[in-house]
Amino acid sequence: MLDLKQSVPMKKLILDNGLQVVLVNRKEQPVVTVHLAYKVGSKNEDSHRTGMAHLFEHLMFEGTKNVKKGEFDKYCSSAGGTNNAYTTYDLTAYYMTLPAHQLELGLWLESDRLKNFHVLSHALENQKKVVVEEIKQNVEEQPYGSWHDKLSKAAYSNKSTYSWEVYGSKEHVKSVSPDEAKEFHKRFYKPDNACLVICGNINNDSEVMVKKYFSQIEPSHKTKPRVSFKNSFRLGKKHVSFNDNVPLTAVFVAFHCEGFLDNEIFITDSLSNIIGSGRSSRLYKSLIQQRKIASQAGAYIEQREHSSLLICYAFANNPNVTADILYDGIIEETEKVRVKGATTKELQKSKNQVRTQFANEIQYGQGIADIVATQALFWNEPERFYSLLDLYNKPGIDDINSTSNKVFELSKSVRVDVIPAKG
Repeated sequence: MLDLKQSVPMKKLILDNGLQVVLVNRKEQPVVTVHLAYKVGSKNEDSHRTGMAHLFEHLMFEGTKNVKKGEFDKYCSSAGGTNNAYTTYDLTAYYMTLPAHQLELGLWLESDRLKNFHVLSHALENQKKVVVEEIKQNVEEQPYGSWHDKLSKAAYSNKSTYSWEVYGSKEHVKSVSPDEAKEFHKRFYKPDNACLVICGNINNDSEVMVKKYFSQIEPSHKTKPRVSFKNSFRLGKKHVSFNDNVPLTAVFVAFHCEGFLDNEIFITDSLSNIIGSGRSSRLYKSLIQQRKIASQAGAYIEQREHSSLLICYAFANNPNVTADILYDGIIEETEKVRVKGATTKELQKSKNQVRTQFANEIQYGQGIADIVATQALFWNEPERFYSLLDLYNKPGIDDINSTSNKVFELSKSVRVDVIPAKG
């Protein structure tokens, strides 16, 4: 059994400006990952400016007074590195992987855009067009691309900031003004709302370099606005059906469950594996192998801070398979688990899957940095990384079955059908 504390040693420090810093020493790796995560995602947006967090992810690559537009990537790639970013409902992360001796370059680049970022009108207009085009390509014009947006609207009250997707609305994105973008940066892009993780072949100079580049950046000095969430924001018994340019029918059924701050999420995640992960899962065996009505079938858990969704799905394998047939097939399996329970063998298989996934993720510095940053931002405890597998292993079959009885209630579900458009 791998001793994570020995193989993934970490040191935590908090700078005077509130920036959480975690140094993870992986001497066997010739590279270093610089991962800077901010505690801001689409759930922190105003309802009339959805998509702001994702738009801002794009804006952060538009340059500063020291690093002009396009030069960030050039500096990084010329040094033999790569970089990227992503936005979720709850956080936004920027990361780069460089040869170990180029760590200082990475710290300078990342600290510069935190400290010296400024919103230019032409840059904002350019990125607004890029994001709007991204929404068109990945959502509106993508086969089966719109179901998730409709699911969010159906699953959550419009009082909840989970009722829209990370991409947001095209109209809202188009309407963002320079002043609004500046205010968003001022509110959320501050060191006391972030965590910096450095993972790789580092030495004692790393801490000195971090302080050199980040310690002089001013904190916000303001309490971040708290996103409120009430259980009444969760909606159930909803059914949405829409026509799309798709070849065959698909059905998605989402069940409400606890947010990732609640340890019940580990039980629900295992439950999603049992019902729909892999060829031995309930949905795969029933809908694909036995009944032969689906070409794809599975389940996964979409984790969010305040309220998560366990999503089951099935894609028809021929035109004669209707949405009701797919829906009935999904519900038949969730009801079996809810009423009769899962088996000890299924639970063990799920735990094995989790261990494999975790092992694959921590092979790379970016995988470790991503997990550690999340633990630091939401629990103020990067060391929680060491206990994640134990938290997955802890639930027994009674925990799984009592939770399935609660989660798979149809009153807590939302159904979305994607129907092929006629002619």
